[in-house]
Amino acid sequence: MKTEFKATVPCCIAMLLFFSSCIHYYYQPSANNVPLFKEKNEARIQIQSSGGNNLSGFDAQTAYAVGDHTGLQLNFFHAGAKEEGYGIGRGNYIEAAAGYFKAFSNNRLVFETYGGLGYGSVANVYGSSDFYGGESSKFGILKLFAQPSFGFTHKNFSVALSSKFAVASFHLASSSVTKENNPYDVEDIRSLDNKSFFLWEPGFMIRGGFEHFQLLVQVTKTAYTSGALPADNINGSIGIIVPFKVNGKSH
Repeated sequence: MKTEFKATVPCCIAMLLFFSSCIHYYYQPSANNVPLFKEKNEARIQIQSSGGNNLSGFDAQTAYAVGDHTGLQLNFFHAGAKEEGYGIGRGNYIEAAAGYFKAFSNNRLVFETYGGLGYGSVANVYGSSDFYGGESSKFGILKLFAQPSFGFTHKNFSVALSSKFAVASFHLASSSVTKENNPYDVEDIRSLDNKSFFLWEPGFMIRGGFEHFQLLVQVTKTAYTSGALPADNINGSIGIIVPFKVNGKSH
């Protein structure tokens, strides 16, 4: 039986790493960033505790409306996990995006779509409790994505559905994994090297609170992947949002 854990960059990638108990995973979706802007100079900073199954990590996300209908994003995702005797892994992922937003129906409904590029890495150790012993591998992950979203927002409450479409490409940076010690993992590593996957990652987000401080709950799922990608397909997150206006005036 194989060890199990996963790392991913995140979408992300995104993306990052996850560990479980029977197989190594090399991808997990990062949380979709859904700012739901209505006008120029709105901004968001949010920090989320994210995870799926035995994974623990966090998302740090920012967004800024640079124009009347134009927004920018910069997002970071980190996660890691370990299990004594099975292995350890960790992953980091950063992405940047630009997009269009439009509010209508008295500013209560918002449509937005963002497109961007992300890059990350995931490092795994097999059969050891630290990064200084045991066989290991490291992948680089490049992710190109488009993310349309539709939401309802009223005063200090918002709910939204998002749908990220992405192509994630994997490149093996290094590996010391041998067929004698980890035969199944060797096959997985070889099958991922220089391989690209089309992904569909829908998400649901709800947030609410005060003018300058809100709570967020979100679920993002890799609902479809072309080909066999060893992945933990769920990212559930809870966190805080600080909304503000760049010119000092609140929304």
